[in-house]
Amino acid sequence: MGKIKAANERRRRRLKNMPLRLSFVLYMVVTALAATAVCALIINGLDNTRIELYYKYRDQAEQIPIPEGGHAEYGYTNDAEVYVIYDADDHAVDSGSVPYDEGSLVSDVGGVIIMPEYSAEDKSIDYVCRLLQALTIPVSYLGAIILCAVIFYRRKLRRPIEILNAASEKIAENDLGFTVEVPCGNELGRLCESFEKMRAALLELNREHWAQMEERRRLNAAFAHDLRTPLTVLRGRASLLEAELPPGSEAAADVGVMKTHIERLVRYADAMSNLQRMEDVEVKRAPMQLSAIAEGLRETAEILFAGREVCVTSAEGTAEVDIEVVMQVCGNILSNSARYARSRVDIDLSLVNGAMRVAVTDDGGGFTREGLEKAAAPFYKGEGGGSEHLGLGLNICDILCRRHGGRLVIENVGAGARVTAVFGGE
Repeated sequence: MGKIKAANERRRRRLKNMPLRLSFVLYMVVTALAATAVCALIINGLDNTRIELYYKYRDQAEQIPIPEGGHAEYGYTNDAEVYVIYDADDHAVDSGSVPYDEGSLVSDVGGVIIMPEYSAEDKSIDYVCRLLQALTIPVSYLGAIILCAVIFYRRKLRRPIEILNAASEKIAENDLGFTVEVPCGNELGRLCESFEKMRAALLELNREHWAQMEERRRLNAAFAHDLRTPLTVLRGRASLLEAELPPGSEAAADVGVMKTHIERLVRYADAMSNLQRMEDVEVKRAPMQLSAIAEGLRETAEILFAGREVCVTSAEGTAEVDIEVVMQVCGNILSNSARYARSRVDIDLSLVNGAMRVAVTDDGGGFTREGLEKAAAPFYKGEGGGSEHLGLGLNICDILCRRHGGRLVIENVGAGARVTAVFGGE
């Protein structure tokens, strides 16, 4: 019993792991044989029905004998079938006709048989049988092809395709904490196995990447922290020196330059600390009216763009956002735009597929080609950035937008630039 079980299991495993081409041929052969058997059974059954009808009326038929050595000829007119019987010398010995609505002529070895007309019911039965006989072969084989395709898909293709679809969706969402099942040993099974190897490789790369990112963040935080202490000492000493030196002296001027650079280094260290905090910020969403957010942005813009035109437009609706994150991002974008805008800034709030979009457009000449690629990179300063500007504003915006499930879009529009902050998925 155990040997039979093991043999059956081996057979099942061989069928499951059979190459797709061979499997398809096997399925086609089996379904074709099944279709042939079905055709034979149906056609044979219909033939039997027609034969029964024939013999039912055969018993009522009139038979006209043909002389030995003679023969019969048949013909048709508009109204009837006709026959002529000849003897062995080709002399006509008998003739007649059968109207179409009264019966039909059937040739037999011993004579001419005049079959009576079928009843209306039997005519219908005979017609249906002939029609079914004509349709049986094409319908059976077409059904066999469809059945073969359905069974082949369900047994050989569906499960691997579902596994690969689910795996590709998870990988696209950067979710690598799963295992790709290998359902069989054929081509699709090997493809699933390759997907699993790819997933494992991506997971390992992600782990290495995150480890490097964490190490970088740790080093940046340590650097910023350790830099603040000597900078604080230097700033204090520079202030004391400046107070002790006579105003206008060369030494006092040198100390002033030192203080300027020390302050810049202090701002740099503060910015490094802020970047670490931004990457760890927790987003707390709450429903907010777009009109209320637009009014807050209008007040900020009117201060930053004093003497220039501010135009704010907003769609109707409510967005689930962290208002603190939104205002910080938009404040940074507006501050960046205020440095370049000549006479006008446009702020547009909209909802797209549940995501809130805030687009800030100015007439400041737009980004350079390099600026379009690097504007959101840390410490990037475009033309006219100035020494006071560390180049972190748009980088912070990009980090916060991504933390909020969105993104930052930087582009040129006409003669100006447009920076769009997206909060939430699109």
